[in-house]
Amino acid sequence: MAESIGLRIGDPRFWDERDLRAEVDRVFDICHSCRLCFKFCGSFPRLFELIDGKTAARRDAYLAEHPEITAEAERRRAEAEARDEPIAGEGLEIAETFGDELPELGAHGHDLANDEVDEVIDLCFQCKLCYPNCPYTPPHDWAVDFPRLLLRWKAHRTRREGTPPALKLLRNPRLIGRVSSLAPALARFGTENRASRWMLEKVLGVHRDKELPAIHGDTFPRWWREHEREHRAASRAPTTRAQAEPTATAPAEGVPTIPSKVVLFSTCLVDFNEPSTGRAAVQVLEHNGVEVQWPSPQTCCGMPRLDGGDVDGAAEWARKNVALLHPWVERGYRIVIPSPSCSLMMREEVPQLVDTPESRAVATASQDLCDYLFQLGRAGRIDKTFPRRLGRVKYHVPCHIREQQIGFRGRDVLRWVSEGIELVQECSGHDGTWSMLKENFPDSLRWGRKAAEGMKPVAGESCSAACTDCALAALHLHQGAGVRALHPVTVLAYAYGFDVGEAAAHLIPARSGDSAG
Repeated sequence: MAESIGLRIGDPRFWDERDLRAEVDRVFDICHSCRLCFKFCGSFPRLFELIDGKTAARRDAYLAEHPEITAEAERRRAEAEARDEPIAGEGLEIAETFGDELPELGAHGHDLANDEVDEVIDLCFQCKLCYPNCPYTPPHDWAVDFPRLLLRWKAHRTRREGTPPALKLLRNPRLIGRVSSLAPALARFGTENRASRWMLEKVLGVHRDKELPAIHGDTFPRWWREHEREHRAASRAPTTRAQAEPTATAPAEGVPTIPSKVVLFSTCLVDFNEPSTGRAAVQVLEHNGVEVQWPSPQTCCGMPRLDGGDVDGAAEWARKNVALLHPWVERGYRIVIPSPSCSLMMREEVPQLVDTPESRAVATASQDLCDYLFQLGRAGRIDKTFPRRLGRVKYHVPCHIREQQIGFRGRDVLRWVSEGIELVQECSGHDGTWSMLKENFPDSLRWGRKAAEGMKPVAGESCSAACTDCALAALHLHQGAGVRALHPVTVLAYAYGFDVGEAAAHLIPARSGDSAG
């Protein structure tokens, strides 16, 4: 039975080059023989092409050395064409020997040079769709963990070669967001002006046509500090029964107890690029009687560094977040996260990078925001008296939600306020900084084309909203489809009657008399 090391960087085998190469050869052979994942990214087609190309070259060389095999095959073809009567076994395939059926002519993973392995590695954008689709992932005996194996290869390469300063900066979204928020007008000019975009492409490698995250001066951390001051002042005033106890439905039988106090791990994108999502999350949670805390200083979850192969840097950030969040977990708080990539990182990758009881406790307590809201709803603790309702909604399922296999909870909570949901289950093609780079941007649009087409408005059909849990997917969908996709929690906040700012312009209430499904 094979065993996947995954991202357990403390395991001595993780940094053993011979062990890594043996695992690459083993997994590449399994993937080459299966080929189920040919459509998810460029890595698999390139892998198949490289191995098949070597097999074809060997076959050609073999046939050149044995012309009698080609002559015999041609003779059999001629005889078959000259027959007037149907041959025995008509309707069946008849094999012809050309030499490629000989095992020694077939190429394998170990025939690839390291630079060819690099080609396969660099085409992967860590969508993680291998996990829900591959039949051989752990606990299968073959233990195929393609995404983490590729990250392990990148980690070795990064230790050897280092990370260029430009990529180090791109993989630090919190630093970029904090600096940009100090002078948002200047930062926006730098990301929207054609001349500065040309310079950005030359210096940082960011494609000049790639739409970049929005920049705000009113960040979520600033809003939270003001909200806390107002909240403390309000807590000293008497509250009405309606404010203290929102209307809720009866809990379903057998539903487990859900903590009514949470820590919001808001993520870099929400803090600096989508602060309205953070505000909506707090408003919806508090409206439903949930105590919300936002401890600081939160840092990046570490996925940008991890995707680039900087496992040491990712582990450094992970340790900081674990140290910040673990005391809250010990006090019974659930950690809710409004970004699928960050919740995936906290739940599945952090405890591998930082293998401690504290990191495992934080991972266990971490939960996608919409999953938490859905569980509250099942427990009968969601106020479902919505002053506003929507018609039909298009909902894009992020890949990193599908990988977590928690269900499509964004869709499920949207059902509370809409007439119906149209599900779009296609990869957006973004993946963090991967799609931003000039060498990857055209491919990212190609891989995200189906998602963009699915989210486009259809002539003659009305749509009240476009939604996705992932802010980066929303960015790419806007570039590919021209639609502004909102986080489901923003739609819930709107349905409750909260002010959601400019997001309201992208929401169309249901007609009077319509009912939500």
